[in-house]
Amino acid sequence: MANFSRMKRLQIIALILIFFTQQTKGQQEQSFSHFMFQQAVYNPAASGNQESIQLNGLIRQQWIGLNGAPETYFVNIHSPLELLHGGIGATILNDKIGPFSSVGLKLAYAYKTSLWQGDFSTGLSVGLINESINYGYFNVQDDPLLSGTAVESGMIFNVDAGVYYQEKDRLYIGLSSTQLNQGKMIVAAGQTSLKRNIYLQGGYFFKLRQIPQVVFHPSAMLVYTSKAPLQLNIGFLGEYNKKFWAGVTYKNQSAIGLMTGLNFRQIAIGYVYEINTTELKNGGSHELMIGYKFLIEIEKGKKTYKNTRYL
Repeated sequence: MANFSRMKRLQIIALILIFFTQQTKGQQEQSFSHFMFQQAVYNPAASGNQESIQLNGLIRQQWIGLNGAPETYFVNIHSPLELLHGGIGATILNDKIGPFSSVGLKLAYAYKTSLWQGDFSTGLSVGLINESINYGYFNVQDDPLLSGTAVESGMIFNVDAGVYYQEKDRLYIGLSSTQLNQGKMIVAAGQTSLKRNIYLQGGYFFKLRQIPQVVFHPSAMLVYTSKAPLQLNIGFLGEYNKKFWAGVTYKNQSAIGLMTGLNFRQIAIGYVYEINTTELKNGGSHELMIGYKFLIEIEKGKKTYKNTRYL
């Protein structure tokens, strides 16, 4: 009887894990609508790519009204560091979906050199991610594990790497891989591992002669994960007098977003509301970004005041 109960439990756990694995293949690595502002989160080579210390925070509530919907929170800080010929950065990230949650810390370094009319950098990030499964989420009766509050967790070592090129206030392009080492964790139903994600990201800035006070910023990010659909994120925004911006975002076969934000001195605040374009019925998704830049002395003690675009 005990063996039957144990087999039943493992079967339930295995089926549930298979189901959520299929549902969350694209959720293992976070995808933000503010991707054009958060390049250092996706690509360690973008760390320190501004002439100021950048502190960014983001909250994402996805599929409002749906039980177990994804939630993401992160704080990222990065800064140029002339002593090391590049930049450094750190990211704290918390991601939840259904019974699964992860909390991670990443430390990044980017080496920068001049190339053509801009700067080229290579970057590496290492960190630890704590992955956990709350079996009590399933609330299966007559089973002390699945009906209780049991939580199974494990620590996973993580490596990210990337390359990045930018020309100041003109263009940028980056290629990176997160979860490069595909760290593994043993759970009740067997072994699970993080999927490697490949990011190709780029953007461009331009003005129209008729409205020179507006800077337009088209951007795109392509995300490849093994055994998952190719994800394309597109953004287009316009910024007026370096103070206000508005635009739209699009995720292929997923969502359309409306974006707005403002710069106030060294503070930037952005908001995106996403409308789901799939058959999944929910109240949409909300994303709030807050950033602060600390001005630092460079070039013989002069302070550089730069538009808070977080490129």
